[in-house]
Amino acid sequence: MTKAMIIVNPSSGGEKAEKYMGKLKKQIEPDFTELIIKKTEKAGDATAFCEDAALEKYEAVFVLGGDGTVSEAVNGLMLHQAQTILGIIPLGTVNNVARALGISTNPDIAIDSFKQRAVKQIDVGKLNSRYFISSTSVGPIPESIQEVDVEMKTKFGVFAYLIEGIKALRDDETYTVELEVDGEKWVADYSMVLIAMSNFVSGVGTVIPGAEMDDGFIHLVTLKETTAKEKLSLVPELLQGKEYTKEKLEHRAFKKATIRLLEDEDTYCTVDGDKGQPFPIKLEVLPSSLAVFVPKN
Repeated sequence: MTKAMIIVNPSSGGEKAEKYMGKLKKQIEPDFTELIIKKTEKAGDATAFCEDAALEKYEAVFVLGGDGTVSEAVNGLMLHQAQTILGIIPLGTVNNVARALGISTNPDIAIDSFKQRAVKQIDVGKLNSRYFISSTSVGPIPESIQEVDVEMKTKFGVFAYLIEGIKALRDDETYTVELEVDGEKWVADYSMVLIAMSNFVSGVGTVIPGAEMDDGFIHLVTLKETTAKEKLSLVPELLQGKEYTKEKLEHRAFKKATIRLLEDEDTYCTVDGDKGQPFPIKLEVLPSSLAVFVPKN
């Protein structure tokens, strides 16, 4: 017997979520002897559903939702080191994970692409006891992204994050950060610390050139203490799709790291677009630890 589960977040995709759920069900039903549908009602539901799927050895879980719902699903599967394959149909605003995997952000096209699907093993990041496959960060830009409300996301889509991010460039706040990365230790003042599993951050696919979801590394981008004017001048560096040339921006790939804020331990990081955990944080990469469906071509 082959079992699969469809998890849908009705608050993602608006009124069309039900339509997409029905279309996906019709598409994949012939491939499984049992197909269960679950709808999220509150935070944590997708994690609980995926824990059940892992324990009951479901062959696949298909998630219709945004990056937050996908992140919850990953945590449910990883808690039990499941062999269950994850399928993603993006219904969110940014959809970083889908973009990085080459899955169309048009839900109809994404569903159609699973007619000829392949399986890809990707890396998962672990932050303390939480798992992530997109990004985690600290600084005024990620903090502003946490404040983007549903109304703005509905009205402006991905540009809502861009609008708030540009506003945050005026913030001159910095953090004194102690980093220990693959055995190397240093202290510096940073305006932003960004950790990501791929080159896609906030819907932009040029932020970390060369980063892939199966390269066996977590990627660290740091922005040194800067004025608002300097920050604006560095924006083109993040959009050019090449290695950084400015001294204020640095990129390195790593396997394990510990990050502490020396002045403000009450600050929380952002994980996969949502409020994460307080510092200090310990990070490590779990290479090729999650199986996902991707378009075959």
